[in-house]
Amino acid sequence: MQDRPPSRTRAPGETARKSSADETPSQPPSYALAFIVGAAFFMEGLDTTIVATSLPQIANSIDRSATELGVLMTSYLLSLSVFLPASGWMTDRYDARHIFLCSIAIFTLGSLICAISGSLEVMTAGRCMQGAGGAMMTPVGRLLLARSFPRDELVRAMSYMVIPGLMGPMLGPVVGGFITTHFSWRWIFLINLPIGALVFALGYSLIEKFKALHAQRFDFKGFILAGIMLAALQTALEVTANEQELTYVAAAAFGIFIIAALTLFHHLSRTVAPIFDLKVFRHRSFSAAVFGGAFSRLALGAILFLFPLLFQLGFGASPFEAGLLLGVLALGQMATRLIIDRLINYAGVKRTLVVNSVILILMLLGVLLLSPATPIYLIATYLFVLGLFHSVQLSTLAALNFSGLDSTELGSATSISSVAQRISMAIGISIAALVLGLASPGAEPDASAFVLPFVTIALLVSGSVAIFATLKPEDGGDLISKKPHRASQP
Repeated sequence: MQDRPPSRTRAPGETARKSSADETPSQPPSYALAFIVGAAFFMEGLDTTIVATSLPQIANSIDRSATELGVLMTSYLLSLSVFLPASGWMTDRYDARHIFLCSIAIFTLGSLICAISGSLEVMTAGRCMQGAGGAMMTPVGRLLLARSFPRDELVRAMSYMVIPGLMGPMLGPVVGGFITTHFSWRWIFLINLPIGALVFALGYSLIEKFKALHAQRFDFKGFILAGIMLAALQTALEVTANEQELTYVAAAAFGIFIIAALTLFHHLSRTVAPIFDLKVFRHRSFSAAVFGGAFSRLALGAILFLFPLLFQLGFGASPFEAGLLLGVLALGQMATRLIIDRLINYAGVKRTLVVNSVILILMLLGVLLLSPATPIYLIATYLFVLGLFHSVQLSTLAALNFSGLDSTELGSATSISSVAQRISMAIGISIAALVLGLASPGAEPDASAFVLPFVTIALLVSGSVAIFATLKPEDGGDLISKKPHRASQP
């Protein structure tokens, strides 16, 4: 990709608006596209957690121990991490519509293989296929929205994508538990077939073709190094989270991660067409979205891990009751669509992110006021408001990733931001697990043990405030609508 320094006389976001016009299809973008991408995000997010509650039944069916089936979780996450770096180059080299549809087909086929499999080996292969499809499906879907919608409509469009992506992991354990209890575990995979077929059919009919950009030769060395780096980090974080201590295996994986990361950075800085073009970090908005957003997504990973445990171990709720409470959190995330446009247009991007980060810190600390004696309606209200503000944060960040970028930079920006999001969520889970283990050594955690993890996560989110404060008031200006407000489309 060519290095195109922005003109000093351009207004913020002008480059993005011009490139958006060049990239936008001939017809005005339909919010049906955002729903299609959102459905794909929901399907991918659901499968990150839906298997967990079904492991005992799967183990009994294929005559394996439940502990052996941990590979079904790790193979999916590792495959997802390994193939993510290639998504940007693929969309530059080929029509993004074709890549998106192929990724849905691969993911759906992997689901079918898992559903009909009778052995752990075949099911693991199916989970790897799901991970490979998901690795392309989510970043390419995000890029389709960036290339389809004008910048001043991108925050709203991204909210249609972010909200289902947040709901999927939260509802996964509930849906998986319900299906396994009342039907067969095979339906946790078969459920993806009608969803995948519908998303594929709608995408084929409604998504317009995009002219492929000229992409240079694939950076195979960078791809291998990035894959090793991400796989090693995923392994280290997962082992640490499971064991709640730094084991020799985790330490070795962290060592491999550091070596691979340093080698990759050296390679990227000296390669003409690297798999990650680090030049996109010269855009202040993109840098803030990646580094500041890492702390916000770290909190997302942590609460996905902590809340189910808090409700069940700390408050004595059943798994189904805990799932319903997470459903209230998801409702709050859905409500974001009703306010996101007015909020961004009124406050601007910088003020929205800074103030919203402070509110998130206070909301995370607000968990300390909850107890087993707290009325259920107050807990539900708290979760609804937390979901609302957290979704505002992530929807704004999803759009800020593309603010001010030239069309030739969108592919690389998508790859980098997708990898950063995956890493930060995994780190959040590991930190939460480690701190919870320290707060309840050798014992099942009670409600008081969750104080330290939530305080730790709240302090880490303060990093977002510091980074977003470096933004200038005009940063992200191309995301603010210059037209009179229109009612949100259904």
